Amino acid sequence: MEVNPQSSILISDILGKCDAESNYETPQHRLSAAGAEIVVVSDLHVAGGRKPDGNFYGTENFFADAAFQRFIRATLTRLESRPAVLVINGDLIDFLRVNEYPATDQELADWREALEPLGIRKTVAELRNSISKKERQFGLKTNDYKAVWQLSIVARGHVQLFDALAEWLAAGNKLVIVKGNHDLQFIWPAVRNYLRLDLAERIREARPHQSLTDVLLKVVGPNLVFVDDTLLIDDVFYLEHGHRYDKNAWPVGKPILDNGEELNIPFGSFFNRYLLNRIELAYPFIDNVRPTVNILPLLIRERFPLAMKLIFYHIPFALEIIPKKYFRYIFGRFALMLAALGIPFLLALAYLLATFPELWHLLRKVPTATWPGSGLAKSFAALTASYLLSRIVAYFQLAEPFSTAEPARKIFEREPRYQFIAMGHTHNPQQFNENGHWFYNTGTWIPIVETSSGELRKDCTYTLLHFGRDSAGRLQPTTLKRWDDEAERLEDLPIVTRK
Repeated sequence: MEVNPQSSILISDILGKCDAESNYETPQHRLSAAGAEIVVVSDLHVAGGRKPDGNFYGTENFFADAAFQRFIRATLTRLESRPAVLVINGDLIDFLRVNEYPATDQELADWREALEPLGIRKTVAELRNSISKKERQFGLKTNDYKAVWQLSIVARGHVQLFDALAEWLAAGNKLVIVKGNHDLQFIWPAVRNYLRLDLAERIREARPHQSLTDVLLKVVGPNLVFVDDTLLIDDVFYLEHGHRYDKNAWPVGKPILDNGEELNIPFGSFFNRYLLNRIELAYPFIDNVRPTVNILPLLIRERFPLAMKLIFYHIPFALEIIPKKYFRYIFGRFALMLAALGIPFLLALAYLLATFPELWHLLRKVPTATWPGSGLAKSFAALTASYLLSRIVAYFQLAEPFSTAEPARKIFEREPRYQFIAMGHTHNPQQFNENGHWFYNTGTWIPIVETSSGELRKDCTYTLLHFGRDSAGRLQPTTLKRWDDEAERLEDLPIVTRK
C-alpha cells in the first residue's frame, strides 16, 4: 500500500469521518437495502494466503480466490447494473491463523508506512521492540496496529479475493462485513480503515483519472459497512454470525481488555492460536474435521505420536496460557459433574481394594500379553477412551454447537415480524421454513473433512444465499445455493432433512 506522505493526513481525516458516522457499539445495525438484491456468504476464513514463493502458509484454509472472483463477476453480469448488497456474515478474515511476524527491516518499514495514513505513527525501532518472544512463536497479539500488519499479509496473499471485493464496490454496490469470532479485530477503527484504504487503492488502479480521496469519499466510504454484532435489513431480515451460542467462541466480559489495547478473546481462540495452529503445520486441515468430536479419534488412528504430543504437551501448554476466568466459565459444570461421578467411584474402588486386598494382587498377576488379541484390544481401548472423552467434551459444550437452528427459533418467537434469519459459524449448511419463517446457515467456503458416513459433503461447497425481489420490492423466500465454479453458475444446494 503506497500513500503519498503529503496526503496521508487528509486521508486519515477522511477515514476518521467514516467511523464517526457509524456507531459500532450499538447491539444492532439497521440497514435499508432500498430494493436491492441481497447476497450472503460467511466463514471464508481467509488467512496468509500465498507466500512470495507461490506456496500457501501452513495454516491457510481458503483456496477459492479465483472461484470467488468468478462468482462476483458472474453476479455483477447477471445484475446488469441493478443494485445489490453483499453481506459477509462473520469470519471473513481469520486473524488467528496469521502466525507470521515482520522480521526484516523492509517488513518493519512497510508496516510503519501502512500505519501512517491510519493516524498511527510508530518508528521502526518501536515496532521491532513491540514484538515479544512468544509472538515470534505463535503470532502477534491483538493490538490494533498489529492486526493491521496481519491484515496487510492477508491482502497480499489473496489478491483475487480483495480485487473482487473492490470490483463489487466499484460497481456501486454495498459490502457489509459482520464481525465473527475469528475476526474480532474488526472492532478496531484502524483495521476497518486499512481495509477501506486497501480497497480504495485497488479501485483507483482501474480508474487512474480518479483520485484516491475521491474514491474513499464517493465509493468506499458510503458503501462499505461494518457490523459489530447483529444486522437487520429492511426490518424483516435478521443476520448474525452465531458464535454467541457457542461457549467456546463467545468472550467473557467486555470485548476489549482493561488496558484498552488488546482484545478479550474467547476460550476457543486460545486453542486455535496455541494448539490447533501448531498441529495443522504437521496435519493440515485438522480443524476442518466434522463432526468435531472425531478430531481426537482421527489423530489417534492416523497420527498416534502427534495425538500423544497433543495430549501430553500441546494441551497442557494451552491450558497454561488460557486466562483462569475461562476455566470457571467453560469447565465449571464439567468439574461438578466429574466430582459427582468420580468421588463415589473412587470411594467404592478404595473400599473394594481395602476389603478384598487379594483382588489387586490377582489382577496384577494376569499377564496382558496372554490376553487374546491384546494388541487389538489395546487399540480398541484407546479409541474407545478417546471417543468417550470427545463425547464428554461435546456434552459439556466444549465443542461448537452443530446447529444454530434452535437459537433462531427463539429469535422468531421473540420477534415474529422477522421473516428471515441467517447465521454461520458452524460451517454446516442448514435451512428450514416454519410457518413462513425462514432460517439459513450459510456454511463455509473452505474445504471440509467429513468423517461421518452419514454425511454427503462436496470437497469445496461454495454455499451462499441470494434474495431477489417481487414486483412490490419485497424480499422473496429462497433456498441455499452453491456456486458451481466449473459451470460458473448457481445451483440449488442439496440438503437432507434430519430427524
